[in-house]
Amino acid sequence: MKANKSHFRIVSFKNPSGKEVFRVTGCRADGKQVRQNLPTLAEATVRQHYLELERQGVAQPSASMVSTRLTPDQIADAETALHRLADKTLVAGKTLVAVVDFFLANYREPLVKIPLVDAFARFIEEKTAANKRPDTIRNLSDRVGRLCKLHAEKLAGDILKSDIEAFINQPGKGLYARVSDRSVLSGFFRWCVKNQFCQTNPAENIEKIKVDEDEPSILPLADVRALVSEAQGYKDGVCLPYVTLGLFCAIRPAELARLTWNSIDLQAHTVTIQGGAAKRRKRRVVDISKNAAALLAPYALRQTPIRGLNWRRDFDAIKRLAGYGGRASGAETLKPWGPDIMRHTGISHHFAFHKHEGKTAEWAGNSPDVIHRHYKGLVTDSEAAAFWKIGTATAGKIIKVTTAQARRAA
Repeated sequence: MKANKSHFRIVSFKNPSGKEVFRVTGCRADGKQVRQNLPTLAEATVRQHYLELERQGVAQPSASMVSTRLTPDQIADAETALHRLADKTLVAGKTLVAVVDFFLANYREPLVKIPLVDAFARFIEEKTAANKRPDTIRNLSDRVGRLCKLHAEKLAGDILKSDIEAFINQPGKGLYARVSDRSVLSGFFRWCVKNQFCQTNPAENIEKIKVDEDEPSILPLADVRALVSEAQGYKDGVCLPYVTLGLFCAIRPAELARLTWNSIDLQAHTVTIQGGAAKRRKRRVVDISKNAAALLAPYALRQTPIRGLNWRRDFDAIKRLAGYGGRASGAETLKPWGPDIMRHTGISHHFAFHKHEGKTAEWAGNSPDVIHRHYKGLVTDSEAAAFWKIGTATAGKIIKVTTAQARRAA
């Protein structure tokens, strides 16, 4: 069925003052021409509707005076909306409030169509501009970047929950890697939703992976002695400051990477972790034990870099000499080197020695709850007492690496 032809039309134009107005033009049933200018399109639309009813011989509803806070434009807009509702069979009889409620519940801003790889580039650019740490940027780049390589041809809004699940649950991927993947990807797609690249976050409803909470791995007392001894003897102790600060000050590896001798005061027995270097970007002062101060003294005079250019290769060699696997040793006879094992060792012995959760928490840059849950009862009192004496007998002595040690480290 053809729609009824309208006898009146609306034309917009600018009057001599430059203001846009809307003119309703047409012909009444008696042949008289209508040319009426109205200030808004809504009012013009209502007037056009009434003129059509009049031409068709339909009586217009009588207007009554009602007190309202609506402007004339809003009244005209409401009248137009209601007339349109009355003309539609599916929504006839529905109130304007019901229609507005439905709109608010279901409206979504139009998506910006952007390739996944371009969204990823903008994400990293924004995080870099927000002064996120290099380690954070590397982590985001690695995990989101690998997903982008798998779906390089897709738009950001085309990624499905099943795509994320397949990526997270790839064969051979460990539990902690899967947990990190889910967390990072959820953050990335949350950012995409905020920027209208995605309608919803495809990672949000993926079931969280449960990981059993393990005790922190720590070095036995004999292995601490071996590690300190090997660090003293390897290449004139090039890694001894790193080992000492990691073991006896429990400084995080990422914090050690940013630490310089300017932050170490051996007279005051303190290390100051500046906000820019600390994990939580909050300044922290760490007490240096007597044995650690004695071990550090000769290297402070020489300003031996805490993490030199060949630090990774040298540190892996020292770990192998002490019986632990380096980053890529692959030797079955070597013991595994757990994450943050030197820091965990230091915190465990500090807590066992001082028996004060708050003091250890402040020293290590943790909360008392974390100290109590993770580090209580890992070492004995006698082990703790012996730990803080390690290195005092040989402190200050630079032991030249022997030929046998060089062969073992190679």
